[in-house]
Amino acid sequence: MRQHFALAEPRFTAAVTQADADGYTVFVTTNSTQSANVNLFSAMPYDPKADFAPVAGIMTIPMMLSVRPDFPAKDVKEFIAIAKQRPKPVSFGSGNTSSRGAAELFRSRAGIEMQHVPYRGMPQALTDVLGGEIDCVFADPASAQGLIQDGRLRVLAVTSNERLKGLPDVPTLAEAGLPKSELTAWVGVFVRAGTPPDIVAKLRHLVLAFVSSAETDAYLQSVGAKPFPAGPDELGSFEDDDTRRWAEIAEIAKIEKK
Repeated sequence: MRQHFALAEPRFTAAVTQADADGYTVFVTTNSTQSANVNLFSAMPYDPKADFAPVAGIMTIPMMLSVRPDFPAKDVKEFIAIAKQRPKPVSFGSGNTSSRGAAELFRSRAGIEMQHVPYRGMPQALTDVLGGEIDCVFADPASAQGLIQDGRLRVLAVTSNERLKGLPDVPTLAEAGLPKSELTAWVGVFVRAGTPPDIVAKLRHLVLAFVSSAETDAYLQSVGAKPFPAGPDELGSFEDDDTRRWAEIAEIAKIEKK
């Protein structure tokens, strides 16, 4: 039998909950379905903990505090100082859930006011940063790396707990003086809850072999991501921690559940 891979859209997520717990439906999904949505939406067609069993992690993706080259702040400390001195809040755009979450967590940790401007996607948010319509964006590396290489975008810090290999001179937010600011997007593999442990173990072996390969490592580095070779227990714990982090983000951002 052929295995089916469902993307992290609501209709696919709900479909996985109806699948047989036999390991033939494999759910490759993200922090949106597994840790963020439960804190952002009141009517959920699934329970991320009760309906799914973790198999293995694939990658983590940091966000980057990004500004145009002529923005007066040269580092995070100066950015915060400018934000506190301005009569109006600095503005930030968000192109996805992680982009918004990273900015809200940063705003809280820095003790500053920021004006949120939502966008349908990261390209539009980046365009308005470059055009001076908004001050900054927390962008993912894959969306922004071309602009960074061309010198059209400048990165002040990354939200991961380690620096990016492609940007070794850019500090983490913790290094810049804001501990407990880590927030990354992530991708992992799940199956229907109740899938037999031996099948989960086989799938874990296959996924981790892929994640640990030199080819995968090289590709992930090229797009600013980091391999996340976590097994079921580690992925489950990571999911729990991330869910609590998103609960905090929803509270500090005063996000009412839809």
